[in-house]
Amino acid sequence: MKIGIVTLGCDKNSVDSEYFAGLLEKHGFTAVAAPLEPDPTEHYDAVLINTCGFIDAAKEQSIATILAWLEHKRQCEAERHPMRVFVGGCLTQRYRDELAAELPEVDGFLGVGDFERLPTLIAHGMVGTHVNAVRELPETVVKKKTPRKELGGWRPYAYLKIADGCNHNCSFCAIPGFKGRLRSVPKEVILAEARSLVRRGVRELCLVAQDTSDYGKDLYGGTYGIAELLGDLASLKGDFWIRVHYFYPGGVNERFLEAFTSSPKIVPYLDMPLQHLEPDILRLMKRPHARVNVETVLARLRRSVPGMAVRTTMIVGFPTETRQHFEALLRGVRQLRFERLGAFEYSDEEGTPAWRLQPKVPARTRRRRYDRLMRTQAEICAEFNRARIGTELRVLVESQLEDGTYVARTQYDAPEVDGAVIIAAPGGLEVGNFVDVRVTGAETYDLFAEL
Repeated sequence: MKIGIVTLGCDKNSVDSEYFAGLLEKHGFTAVAAPLEPDPTEHYDAVLINTCGFIDAAKEQSIATILAWLEHKRQCEAERHPMRVFVGGCLTQRYRDELAAELPEVDGFLGVGDFERLPTLIAHGMVGTHVNAVRELPETVVKKKTPRKELGGWRPYAYLKIADGCNHNCSFCAIPGFKGRLRSVPKEVILAEARSLVRRGVRELCLVAQDTSDYGKDLYGGTYGIAELLGDLASLKGDFWIRVHYFYPGGVNERFLEAFTSSPKIVPYLDMPLQHLEPDILRLMKRPHARVNVETVLARLRRSVPGMAVRTTMIVGFPTETRQHFEALLRGVRQLRFERLGAFEYSDEEGTPAWRLQPKVPARTRRRRYDRLMRTQAEICAEFNRARIGTELRVLVESQLEDGTYVARTQYDAPEVDGAVIIAAPGGLEVGNFVDVRVTGAETYDLFAEL
């Protein structure tokens, strides 16, 4: 029985989809990746849509995807090829009752983290039993080694989800309301999965969670955290990179820095989502680092870690953000010179404290501020890239283009969100290998290189 898995949202959702696929295969199903838009020539016995419910744009995309697959289901039934549609993930966790009432054609709803129950729930749904199995709050995280199947083809990198849920209460974020409190994955499970991924040829492990700096606080009471986990991961056999995402600045302490610099496997890159730099806005956002001196944290990182690259994200147009607040943010970005930066326009999320904040920033103003911020960051990125011309770098080869060139990444660039290195290699390269290259040219975000 063929089950297509449609994945929306973040890298953490991608990991969940691969767990879903592995568990389905373990129970005799065939699980494959399915696209957001149905292909009329491709037949599935069922699809599982793993949704995102974080911001308006993501919710709209999830709803549009569900509706497209329900229309495809009707067409299949008209052609006497019955198909089931199941919906899971963050959107169902957040709006379980509303979705069940509005979308009766869906054959079953699953919540966040329903890994072990998934095969049974789908088996019931396949015989016509309507399933709404969404708990009020997710209770589970992966607590034992769980089968995981790559979806969409092999890649030389993999995301390693080390925790779910969040103990912070940022005023703009709805995630704790439907994902619950921090739930760390036991270290033995993480290490076993990391070993398995490396044995399968993965050359980069990207650690993800809502806040990786909080890892282990719920399980080990401070005796084992992200620092110890990094040390244990780095001790595994094999030639691979370890990359840390979603790390909060309050976690940058001596214990972390000692572990972070202990092995060449741990790349000098830290994804640190700050969201803003202006103190008034940070306080209204209820960010946990509102009282942390970010400039001091960055200086300490760059002093301790040679070649350090910091990636951050910013939100523009948060309620009450004035022109002066935004100009302060721009000045801070120019001064701190983040090596990588992404940005979002603020999205009102019902039920959050920020939803009630006034005054709101008009949409046109939000867009204008977003454009200015990204133009500023583009200038910074272009300067960093020009400085790389003539240098030698170790890169991870990810794919080959039709013109025979290869796409790779440096240790300063994360998959999917950062820049690439385009390599001219007439003699050919093997995808998934590390190679040393010399940089010959640069664009705003990408580099060009040769062997």
